[in-house]
Amino acid sequence: MKNIAVALFCFVMFAGVVFLTVEHNVELEPTLFNYFIEHGVEETGAQNIVSGILLNYRMYDTVFEAMILLIAVMGMLHFLYTGHSHNGRHGKKAGGQAHKGGQE
Repeated sequence: MKNIAVALFCFVMFAGVVFLTVEHNVELEPTLFNYFIEHGVEETGAQNIVSGILLNYRMYDTVFEAMILLIAVMGMLHFLYTGHSHNGRHGKKAGGQAHKGGQE
């Protein structure tokens, strides 16, 4: 029942975001777009404007995003590591006797 409630909540939130996005169209003036097209190759020296923007204009932002992603992955690996059981015996499999075949 809990899984159904979570799935329903996610669907309602998704539908709400889609509804708000479709109903409220805002057109922005393309000032940055025009600036990057006109001056991007001159200022960055990159023929690919996307690479020029990421590596020259937004270099620190890109580096810190990659670092945050790495830290998040390391944190999840730390918390999801299954090398320790919950019965207080570090380094042994769950049940404590699994490596001996259950005999003692």
